[in-house]
Amino acid sequence: MTHQLPALAAVLDAGLRWLYEAEQPADAWAQHHGEPIAAGGNRTYSFVPVGARKLPVVVVNVAKVEWIDNGPNQLMTPANPLEPGELEEIAAELECRGFPVQTTWNGHPGVTGSVGLTRPAHPSQVAAVERYVAGCQQHPKRSVFCECETWRAGFRRVVRPVVDRALSV
Repeated sequence: MTHQLPALAAVLDAGLRWLYEAEQPADAWAQHHGEPIAAGGNRTYSFVPVGARKLPVVVVNVAKVEWIDNGPNQLMTPANPLEPGELEEIAAELECRGFPVQTTWNGHPGVTGSVGLTRPAHPSQVAAVERYVAGCQQHPKRSVFCECETWRAGFRRVVRPVVDRALSV
């Protein structure tokens, strides 16, 4: 995976800045799956402010999965899973940046993997996710599935991560 390190570095820097420094408006709600950043190399990274153990998680996904048909009545398997050691490399990059890793899960031979961090995200990030989880306050029966303008407007107010593309080439 070392051929992806410049792009990975820019994505990790942007995602970590977003998790720990970006302040979310008090009237924004952030999706509990986090904010995705495409990294090239067929990878997407999501930065989740509130994940496992209510701590941040960095998730890596194969952006475009290719599947192997194993025949009738057999599960298909990914032809392009995460690479062996890919999660460990991401964890090492996070540690080098001063963000201790608690654990990793999934990964090779799957198409997604997660790295759990130990330091809580910015309080406004956590609050934005908590507002989302609480659901639409104008239409409580619709919960997080509301489609009213007030609910949609809260998502538009989210401050998104910004990748320095000059560093990612």
